[in-house]
Amino acid sequence: MAGKFAEGYRRVLTDIIGRASSAHGYPLRQIEAAEADIGFTIPSALRNYYLSVGRHKLNRVHNRLLAPADLSVSQGRLVFMEENQSVLFWGLRRRTAAADPMVFRTMDPDDDEWVAEARCSQFLPAMLCWYAASGSMPHTGYSDEIDHEDARRLVRSWPSAGRSAVHSAFVRGGQVVCLEEFGGGVMVRLGTRSRKDFDALVSEFGIGIHQG
Repeated sequence: MAGKFAEGYRRVLTDIIGRASSAHGYPLRQIEAAEADIGFTIPSALRNYYLSVGRHKLNRVHNRLLAPADLSVSQGRLVFMEENQSVLFWGLRRRTAAADPMVFRTMDPDDDEWVAEARCSQFLPAMLCWYAASGSMPHTGYSDEIDHEDARRLVRSWPSAGRSAVHSAFVRGGQVVCLEEFGGGVMVRLGTRSRKDFDALVSEFGIGIHQG
């Protein structure tokens, strides 16, 4: 069964799509079969993600969360995600006792350096939010580059959903906002389930937003 990280993952998915159900997670038997193949137990934060929301289609709209049967180990890393053109890969250390280990990225899982991103429980929901605000929600938009401090002020009261090495994610009642490092500043990406919420969010932020 999904454990302590699952509630947070489901909460983020619910903010994005309106609900989260057991059908959005992989069956336990598939996770256990994958663990038998790779020879070790998947760390809790990633295991919970697969069990709670890992099967939802959002996990494959850009970067692809690998299906349990496709998990592999390379250079001592458990590779669990790939960029849509296989330019980047993400993985966890093979030998770790941490329930919530660091996620690393590389351009070549077999022969390149691995660079730290964020803890698994922060990285995974942040990616969900990025997919959502980048076009998967019914109403999305993005800003031109703005100052870091101005961007932080916009989300000062917003609950954090997670972060990666290049963006921070926030969710609030069906609204999703990502602050994405862009050049020397920040691009604000936002997504909502309703047009009313989108217009309200644009008005609240008071910055120029390009739709779509």
